[in-house]
Amino acid sequence: MSEARVMERYRRYTAALADRRTIVWGMGWREFERLVRNRWVLLVIGLAWAQTLLIALIVMPQGFFTPQEIHLRLYGDLTGGGIRIQLVLLAAITGSQLVSRDLGDQSIHLYLARPLTRVDYLLARLLTLLLLFLLAALAPNLYLALAQWTDSGYALGWFGDHRWMLLATVGYGLLVSITFSLLALACSALTGRSGYAAVGFFLAVYFPSFLVETGYGLVQDERILLFSVLHLLDMVGHEMFEAPQWVTVYGFFFRIDLGWRTPLLLLAAIWAATASAVTLRLQRLEVTH
Repeated sequence: MSEARVMERYRRYTAALADRRTIVWGMGWREFERLVRNRWVLLVIGLAWAQTLLIALIVMPQGFFTPQEIHLRLYGDLTGGGIRIQLVLLAAITGSQLVSRDLGDQSIHLYLARPLTRVDYLLARLLTLLLLFLLAALAPNLYLALAQWTDSGYALGWFGDHRWMLLATVGYGLLVSITFSLLALACSALTGRSGYAAVGFFLAVYFPSFLVETGYGLVQDERILLFSVLHLLDMVGHEMFEAPQWVTVYGFFFRIDLGWRTPLLLLAAIWAATASAVTLRLQRLEVTH
């Protein structure tokens, strides 16, 4: 890309001395402000909130599910009334372009100028996505918690009785957000093009799920589900909400018992691998330029 295009992109910014923490926050916040005005991003977030309102107005009053199960369903698949597909779409639309856009117009070298490091850049991009997921995932779940509290008659004791559920709601929301965000950023960094990154992200999320669900149907061995990101999130989520472990296989629910340690360790390995992929890609840029 031409130098003029890079300069035009940064024309509205004023250079200022600041510490690394302030720079990282500023980078993340500016991208969040830009993306949150995108009509497709707003559409996806709106669909997530519409699904939340349907659960609050239709599912909750029926009383068929416990408060913990309501939150798990919202984080789950569309077949169960959840917003998972909206979260995947949000990560694909936003995360796939964050790194690839900087690689395309060579502005990545401006970001990596001192005092910023590769980790700082990754944290700034991760912050952008976490702020978006705050609107699309965590806020709807907190709204459901507020609706559950009002249904209890505004009893303050409800918060004490459900304090672990509230912590699990926040913790699981962060778990899902970080996992999808890092996967999307890794695809964006490795492909260098937003379109390829979006396709790669969808394949990374759903293709293993398709394979393990097919394998589970053939061999009936629950351990095969450990090779799917979506099923790992389901396993950890049920443990966090102190609910029996259920997974979805082609729309049907199956009871499993794999605990939380192995799924959580595998998710941590995915975090480490994706974060390393981004930083190594940036390191190669530093070496070649």
